[in-house]
Amino acid sequence: MSAEISKDDPRPESEQAADILRQEILRGDVKPGAHVGSVRDLTTRFKISGMTVQRALAILREDGLIHTTSRGSYARDPEQVTEAETGADLPEVLRQLEHLTSQVSELRGRVEALESRSVPGSA
Repeated sequence: MSAEISKDDPRPESEQAADILRQEILRGDVKPGAHVGSVRDLTTRFKISGMTVQRALAILREDGLIHTTSRGSYARDPEQVTEAETGADLPEVLRQLEHLTSQVSELRGRVEALESRSVPGSA
């Protein structure tokens, strides 16, 4: 747990803090159900602002690695995190999006062709 935020790292401090905490959760240094630290504790530990810590925690929440209650943020079991929570299926989603975009383009072309064939006033 000795990793620190680096001023030389081009990534935002929130991403660096999230990566450090992510590695601790994945390695098992922070056990499932364990408190990951209060905003105040993490602010002191990483020497960053509370808002930056909150952004780091939001990243981990989006990744499904922590859950937050009124009492704080707690590590989840990384093996229980689903693909949807981690975005692991993102390449498939992007492939489907490209396919749908192509279909929309094709349909748009068909509609334009049909509209150009219709004769005004012949309804």
